[in-house]
Amino acid sequence: MNIEFIGHQGLHNPSQGICDEYELSAVNDFEALLEVRRRLALDHPGSMLLVSLDDRGQARYTSGHARLNLELDTPTEAELAALPPGCFEAGQYVGYTTCKDEFALCLRNLRERVAGTTFTDACGHGLTLDDAAVQEWIGFQQAPLTLLDQPLAALVVPVQDSADALVAFPNGYFTCDLSPAMNHAVVRHLQVQGYQLFGVGASYLGLLRAEPADAHVAAAVAEAFAALYNVEASNQAVFVATVMAAVGGQRHLWMRYTE
Repeated sequence: MNIEFIGHQGLHNPSQGICDEYELSAVNDFEALLEVRRRLALDHPGSMLLVSLDDRGQARYTSGHARLNLELDTPTEAELAALPPGCFEAGQYVGYTTCKDEFALCLRNLRERVAGTTFTDACGHGLTLDDAAVQEWIGFQQAPLTLLDQPLAALVVPVQDSADALVAFPNGYFTCDLSPAMNHAVVRHLQVQGYQLFGVGASYLGLLRAEPADAHVAAAVAEAFAALYNVEASNQAVFVATVMAAVGGQRHLWMRYTE
């Protein structure tokens, strides 16, 4: 695996300059990727690494629009006064993020925007999975490397709560998708089962737990997915069994947030 430190000013940085970035390429072993992510995080105490997943280019595009919709880069007067000169042109704030000094204001905005959104709200959005989407998800669960669009971006996000890492790579732009606030709520819901957000793509979120999911955890995930994807009562038993089989014994969990 190749690891290159890019910094925060890379042209294709998904965080738009508020977080440092590593580029990971030639990734041919999923467990090795998770270990590299863990080791890199040790080099940045107080931070976690958020990895790009599927269709990196599209994920960056929709994330940019999601960021604008959330107005993440809107500073208060006090925040504006504390920003360094590089954030201004001719004495005027440039109006978009360019440096890591703007991370704190983006995080404040994210927390304000997501505060009122719950897992129930996400379930009520009406997201569904057809048979083809379920089979695709099973395939990605069984062979996690197949989801990844390389090279990967690995963002150094200075947060303790993994759900807040979405500040660096918010997604959920189209009206049929779960919004960034809903994605934040889903991550918080799954944290109860020991999962933490570790990746964002154009269609999927990636979550990870310290130990493989046992039957209890797999059942809880299956129940959550049945609610999130609005599975009809007549299909729930089969769906729950399918999800439990795909999740059980795995540390990772892919969660589709698009229709």
